[in-house]
Amino acid sequence: MNIEKLETNIGMSGKHDKVKYLFDNGIGRKVHAISAYFSQGSNCIVKQSLKPISGFPRMLTGNSPYDGGNLLLSTAEKESLERAYPESRDLIRKVCGAADFLNGKDRWCLWIEDRQADKAISISEIAGRIEKTKIFRENGGEVAKGLIDRPHQFRYTHAANKSLIVIPRVSSMRRDYIPFGFLDNKHIVSDSAQAIYDPPPHIFAIISSRIHMTWVRAVAGRLKTDYRYSSALCYNTFPFPEISEKQKDTLEEHVFNILDERELHSEKTMAQLYDPDKMPDGLRQAHHEMDMAVEKCYRSRPFNSDEERLEYLFKLYEEMVAAEGKS
Repeated sequence: MNIEKLETNIGMSGKHDKVKYLFDNGIGRKVHAISAYFSQGSNCIVKQSLKPISGFPRMLTGNSPYDGGNLLLSTAEKESLERAYPESRDLIRKVCGAADFLNGKDRWCLWIEDRQADKAISISEIAGRIEKTKIFRENGGEVAKGLIDRPHQFRYTHAANKSLIVIPRVSSMRRDYIPFGFLDNKHIVSDSAQAIYDPPPHIFAIISSRIHMTWVRAVAGRLKTDYRYSSALCYNTFPFPEISEKQKDTLEEHVFNILDERELHSEKTMAQLYDPDKMPDGLRQAHHEMDMAVEKCYRSRPFNSDEERLEYLFKLYEEMVAAEGKS
């Protein structure tokens, strides 16, 4: 655990003290109140939300196979299947979980729509995998048994029409930014990650920004020393103002700059690119410029610290939740 980081924002006061202090990197300042998140402000507690308070598109948990491993394929299994049955190619998609995305691993799955069921069953190896999936579900728990009637499919069947943003559910606290990424409609996101399907590109800028990471560090759960990013607590609760089409276009330009910088280092995995000790200077600068553009959506005057960002966000969160309660 990074104790040094945990100690940079500590507030202390006696039970009856009227004066309270917050310390940030050894510098103390008087505040009127200290929140549960060690920021200046009220005793506001961020509660899980089933939908985004800022009008963002929905973020969904990835697809759970509940298959006993029978609908999943290694690269060798995929290539063997395609050699033996060339017609199987349109029944196979690349599957991407958090580890796959962060570490550049290739995995595959059978992705069979109902209209393709007869074709799938006509291929003996696929028919065998489907039958094994059915048997696995018959011997499983309540959720698995509820899927017996469609053993050719995952529990969920979320897929993109054109593109998606993949969001790892767990990410190292060492990183300055959680790596998110765009994938095309040939990818299926598994349940170790989350996805936003067919999103406007500017959403990537918002959730990849420093100010969003400041929010995540404050409200996210933890898995050992890693961030546990959940849609209900991190994404749906994130306060963001309404912005103009011109502002959206500006953010999109920064998104493409980030993607271009990543492409310059395509031989590296996301985990390598976002290692804070090894992050390429061009990518770091592109993120900084995007951070500034995102923060201008809140106010013209730059924020001086993450503490100031958090204070601003909590105030806006309270205002938005209050307004939502009145509507």
